[in-house]
Amino acid sequence: MLRLNGVSKTFVTDAERVVALQAIDLDLAKGDVLTIIGSNGAGKSTLLNLIAGTFPPTTGTIELSGEDMTAVAEHKRSRRIGRIVQSPLAGTAPTMSVAENLALASKKGRRGLRMALGKRTRKTFTDQLASLGLGLEQRLDCPVSLLSGGERQALTVLMATLVPPELLLLDEHTAALDPRNASMIVDLTRAFVGNLGLTTLMVTHNMEQAICVGNRLVMMHKGEFIHQLAGDEKAETTVSELVDLFAEHDVVDDELLLERVA
Repeated sequence: MLRLNGVSKTFVTDAERVVALQAIDLDLAKGDVLTIIGSNGAGKSTLLNLIAGTFPPTTGTIELSGEDMTAVAEHKRSRRIGRIVQSPLAGTAPTMSVAENLALASKKGRRGLRMALGKRTRKTFTDQLASLGLGLEQRLDCPVSLLSGGERQALTVLMATLVPPELLLLDEHTAALDPRNASMIVDLTRAFVGNLGLTTLMVTHNMEQAICVGNRLVMMHKGEFIHQLAGDEKAETTVSELVDLFAEHDVVDDELLLERVA
């Protein structure tokens, strides 16, 4: 489904040369859910940006469903790759209503953005919003700007999966939320990803999330994969054991190790 071959990224400015990623190899099968955890500056978001096409890799290739995507523009990849970022403000159009945002999401990959919000469409959106359990089905005509952060991020999860993407990228999509809303969004994400069988990469700072979500886990540091867990080994790992694994790789004086529980 997703294959990275020797993908690296070096940023060069007048003042310095920063190696953000070092020759990453990765194979994800259809339906795999990979969580990625690491310190600030580990290269997690850079990795997602390369996959999304925000900027090109310095070396290596990126394949999606057997097709070389390395040189494909970001806007073309977005038809096949869904992405949710940290800020609840980023994934929606605030001046438009909940229904209009869903209509935009349902047009993904198709020409034109004319939105026909007839009775049948509104009924479909109402049913989909009801699955969130937040009462948003009663607020179809409410401007998204009036929703709370948790409600907006829940809507963003629904929008990103309304037309199921080949690949879903989650870039610390609960980090800006309070613990209660973060837990709610993780539960919703697991439900949508599981029900739709979406191949997913989820970046997180939260060790409990990294362990409980998905079937694979990668630990990153200084642009490299330093440890990988999968299957039963991942499911049976504890937060303390994950901390110890980071310590074994000399990641001991790091903000990450202070965030054992979000």
